[in-house]
Amino acid sequence: MVEPRDPHAASPGEPGAPPKQGMSTGVKVAIGCGVLLVLVIIGFVVLTVIGGMFVKNKAEELTGGLEAQQEASETIQSLERENPFTPPADGVVSEDLAGKFFAVTDDAWDKMREDLEEMADRGEDIEERGGQAGFGDAMAGVEALGRSRVALAEALEENDMPVSAYLWTGMALVRAYQGLDMPPEQTGIPPRNLELAQQYRAELAEIADSGQDGRPGKGAVLGMAGTWGAMEGTMPAGWDTMNYTP
Repeated sequence: MVEPRDPHAASPGEPGAPPKQGMSTGVKVAIGCGVLLVLVIIGFVVLTVIGGMFVKNKAEELTGGLEAQQEASETIQSLERENPFTPPADGVVSEDLAGKFFAVTDDAWDKMREDLEEMADRGEDIEERGGQAGFGDAMAGVEALGRSRVALAEALEENDMPVSAYLWTGMALVRAYQGLDMPPEQTGIPPRNLELAQQYRAELAEIADSGQDGRPGKGAVLGMAGTWGAMEGTMPAGWDTMNYTP
């Protein structure tokens, strides 16, 4: 949806107009990883129908069992019930939320990294083969999918952070990071968020600016959290708290 434009506001390219904010490579990679997981899910469903019990048994072997997946889902749901999150009306990220966000990202990335890098290698190999993915590629995708879900659930649980709070905090901080080189009065971003973005600039660069070479980075954790949040029905409300007005 196109947002209404202030008739008195300067158009992009006019003097005084803020630089147009494009989507960073890291965020694109994160979103891409989320889309990839959705495609893996679809492929897995198709393969399950075609392959029957063999595929089901193989999936259990690769992902650590359906029980582990159910436990991960229950963990994500219970964190939402026990730690309900409502985005602050002023859109300000607290120090506590910021600390938990980076802790979850680091913990999950440590567990996901090897699988995601292997998936990236497979993706390059598939491209070299003319885009033809084999059964083994699909099974490897199922493995990475299952492990990423468990890794994220464990990291969220260890830090008592529901996925809704993780997503909102991450997007708010990334947006503040992207506004650091703009005049503050043009961004409308809460000053406290800009301070946090400056304080954690190196950490946010690993998330927002990763993937310059097409390889997965920490931004993939945020992208996967979005995928799982959508699947679990735990996407945060309050996105309007980031509709900053200069």
